[in-house]
Amino acid sequence: MKKGAFLLIFMIIFTFSLAGYKFIVAISHPLKYQETIIKYANIYDLSPTLIASIINTESSFNTGAVSNKDAIGLMQIKLTTANYLNDLHKRDHIKREDLFDSEINIEYGCMYLKYLMDRFDDQYTAISAYNAGETRVRTWLKDKEYSSDGITLNNIPYKETRNYLIKIKQNMKFYKKLI
Repeated sequence: MKKGAFLLIFMIIFTFSLAGYKFIVAISHPLKYQETIIKYANIYDLSPTLIASIINTESSFNTGAVSNKDAIGLMQIKLTTANYLNDLHKRDHIKREDLFDSEINIEYGCMYLKYLMDRFDDQYTAISAYNAGETRVRTWLKDKEYSSDGITLNNIPYKETRNYLIKIKQNMKFYKKLI
C-alpha cells in the first residue's frame, strides 16, 4: 500500500473514531440547562462543573426522575429538604410538583449544596452528605474508622455513597471541558 493511501485510511479511521468518542461522551454526559446551571452556580458560589456532574449522576438530566425515597427532578431534591431551606431563608413553601421544573429544581439543588458546603470544611464530604444525608455524614466524621481528622472521609461505609463520589469525580472531568 502506498504511503498516501495508508495516511488517507488512517485519517478516515481516526476521524470516525473521534466522532464516535464524541458521540459516546455526548450520550453519557449530556449537558442541558447550561444557562440555568451557570446562573444558580454563580448565585450560590458553586462550580457549574460540579452542578452538571451532580445532575448527570442523580438523574441523567431527566426532569421527571423520582427516586424510591421520593427525591425529585434533575438534582433529586426532596420536598421536605426544599421547604426546610425555605424556612431557613424565610421563603414560602413550594409544592411537590414545583420540583419537576428544571429551574426550580436546579435552584434548590444549588441552595442545598451550598448549605452543605457551608457546614462541611471539605467539598467531597459535603458532596457525600448530598447523597447520604447530613446527619449520617456527621456520624461518620466522628468515627475514627471513617475519618482521621473529623473533616474528611477516609473511608465511606455506604457503597452507594462511595460509588456516587466516584461518579461525581469522573463526571467533573468531562464537564470541565464542556462548561
